[in-house]
Amino acid sequence: MNQKRNRLALTITSSLAATLVAATILVSPAANAADSNKLVVMQDAPTLATAAHTEANTSGAVLFFAADLRNTKRKKIGEVIGQVTTIDVTLDGVGEEDRFRELVFNMKDGQIVVLGAAQYTATTAPDFAKDNAPVTAVIVGGTGDYIGARGIVTTKKLKNGTYRHTFKFVN
Repeated sequence: MNQKRNRLALTITSSLAATLVAATILVSPAANAADSNKLVVMQDAPTLATAAHTEANTSGAVLFFAADLRNTKRKKIGEVIGQVTTIDVTLDGVGEEDRFRELVFNMKDGQIVVLGAAQYTATTAPDFAKDNAPVTAVIVGGTGDYIGARGIVTTKKLKNGTYRHTFKFVN
């Protein structure tokens, strides 16, 4: 009789352990980083426009842009619209140039809204048009299929003047 109880207890314990292991795998950070939480979007070279009475790369300058978006197979899936505001400030005696970015990715299944900023020492600020360094910004929300979206997007300017946006969504 004790052997039957011991086997039953062992079976129940083994089942619980297997369930806990499976649950841990399903909610682990590695599972959250799966490709289903990643989206890669390609952007054509943008059309640029500066706000009236401002010049790019000057304090208070606002640069507007728009471009078509494509999937990795180059099929058009929407457009991105955005603006970059350049602000020259001096903090603690050091001149710096700050660039504030606002982007909206309009796609047929919804929008993704992104905000970000970059700070440069004024003497080392890259020319916006020639800057190829990747930048990361925060996903602040979305509509449609992207309602409640949050995470980050890393944008890389490619040698041909187009861009690759890699979205990483978090639950």
